Amino acid sequence: MAGQKILVAYDGSGQSDKALEWAIDLAKQMPAEILLVSVCNLPLHHFEEAPTYVERYNTTYRQNIATMLEKKKAGCTSPGLTINIRVREGHPVDEIIRCAQEEKADLIIVGNRGLGGFGQLLLGSVAHKLVTYSPIPVIVIK
Repeated sequence: MAGQKILVAYDGSGQSDKALEWAIDLAKQMPAEILLVSVCNLPLHHFEEAPTYVERYNTTYRQNIATMLEKKKAGCTSPGLTINIRVREGHPVDEIIRCAQEEKADLIIVGNRGLGGFGQLLLGSVAHKLVTYSPIPVIVIK
């Protein structure tokens, strides 16, 4: 089944590392391309007193996410494995679904919990909303 695409929602958490490992194993079997996607949910949007600071902060935030993805990609070398990265900006669920549709992904893989502050939840809010709203199949990795 050449031409398959697996989108991995990645936030740097241990659960997203497990999701990526699972996606790599699956991609080797299919074969499939992996889209490693992270979404900048920019914490500072409008701050009239210091727009230059906000712009610098947001630019640094985006760059840190891109660097994290590049490092993760560099550490995932395997013959025939293709990993492309995408950094999106906006609401994580909306952007993951939008990216999956734009890239014509066949599958979304996500960890069951990310870096959110509610570790006691059985299923993280992003994973839960992806399972609920995505028109593309979603696998949640524990």
